[in-house]
Amino acid sequence: MGLTVECAHTPESVVVVADGEVDASTAARFKETVADARENGKHADVYLDLTAVTFLDSAGLAALVEVASQCHNADQKLRLVCTTRAVLNPIKLTGLDQVFTIVDSRP
Repeated sequence: MGLTVECAHTPESVVVVADGEVDASTAARFKETVADARENGKHADVYLDLTAVTFLDSAGLAALVEVASQCHNADQKLRLVCTTRAVLNPIKLTGLDQVFTIVDSRP
C-alpha cells in the first residue's frame, strides 16, 4: 500500500499525519519527513498522528524510537496519536507504551 506523510505547523505544535504502512520499505522516508517537520517547528511539541496507519513493523517501531530520541534531545515533547490495533498492539507488545506518551487526539 505504501505510505503518505503530511505535516502541519502551528505556533505550539507540529502535526505529522501518516497514512498507510510504516515498515522496512517506508521507515526511512517517514523518519526524514518527521525530522524535517521537527526542525521547521523547533520549539513546538510534536504530534505523530498514526490513526490511519494500517501496519507497523519492527522498522516502524525503530523509527518511532529514533524520533522520540531526537525530540528528547531537542527538548520537544512527542505525543503519539493512535487508537487502532494495527499501531497499539506492536507498541504494547514491545513495552513501548511505557515509553511513549499516547493520546487519543491531536490539537
